[in-house]
Amino acid sequence: MLKREAMRKIKKSIWLPAIIFIYFICMTFMFAPELIQSHQTTRLITVSIIELIVIIALHFFLKKREQIK
Repeated sequence: MLKREAMRKIKKSIWLPAIIFIYFICMTFMFAPELIQSHQTTRLITVSIIELIVIIALHFFLKKREQIK
């Protein structure tokens, strides 16, 4: 019984954006050198900022949805 009390359920508003953020970091490390070499740093920065905004918006959307339930 203590194990179940100790294991707290992680909210979807935390784990889903975290997984997407880890995916974002991996894709950045894979494609950033190629984009930088081909002088497309503006594209890299723009896509990174947009993706971070979407991840943050997803977090707040899911958090609000959890509060409504």
